[in-house]
Amino acid sequence: MGPDGNNNSTTDGNVATKMEFAVELRSPCCVSRVEKALQELKGVTHFNIDLSTQRLIVEGSVVADTVQNLIETKTGIAAVLLGQGTNSQKNLGAGVAAISIGNSGVQGMLRFIQTDSTSCIVDGTIDKLPTDDPVYLTVHQTGDVTSGCNSCGSLFTSSSFQGILSHLAPKEDQRAEFKLVRPDLKLSDIIGRCVVVHKGSQEEIEHNTSQRLACGIVARSSGLFENSKRFCACDGITIWQQRQKEKETKS
Repeated sequence: MGPDGNNNSTTDGNVATKMEFAVELRSPCCVSRVEKALQELKGVTHFNIDLSTQRLIVEGSVVADTVQNLIETKTGIAAVLLGQGTNSQKNLGAGVAAISIGNSGVQGMLRFIQTDSTSCIVDGTIDKLPTDDPVYLTVHQTGDVTSGCNSCGSLFTSSSFQGILSHLAPKEDQRAEFKLVRPDLKLSDIIGRCVVVHKGSQEEIEHNTSQRLACGIVARSSGLFENSKRFCACDGITIWQQRQKEKETKS
């Protein structure tokens, strides 16, 4: 039984991906600190660190944000996710959605990896979720957020996908971390559409009576080994400076 109440998704430890990070490594000492942190992280099956290129490759069932947060918290070294994929030699597509629209305080990041013509891995971390009410993650018809999350239309459905990505199960800290497989989802079908966090039952979502807590628009992102940038084109700062700005904004 999947987290959305049917058999169309899985969230077990067998959902593995390969993640590529740029890590601000300045010396062999930095490498040792990152190695020690990763060795303690459950869900990591293999990792490789290259000091000369400041690259880290991590394989496992762990969520990408968990890897990034662990490195930065345990070592104080900045880490930036460059791309994500599977062990397949061909990148079939990747996407990202920042859950940041809405005034409920709910926020997070979702990442999508197309694994074959009809299946997609969804990797996510969402914070500030209610713990006493049912919470769901859904895909909607449009990417219109002119009136916040209420303007992105009804559920997006296709011949195989019925709009609900997953039931979310936040822990006591109000965070939900998950990595699931949707064997009925094509990434190309949801690019430009909104993903929405709802408070309410599936029935309430289907009848448009649930509360839309937060949302974000799905955009294309870099797959594994497709991103070599070290500077942000928008303002010319380094990716390390940009990462610091992001952390300061969150705090």
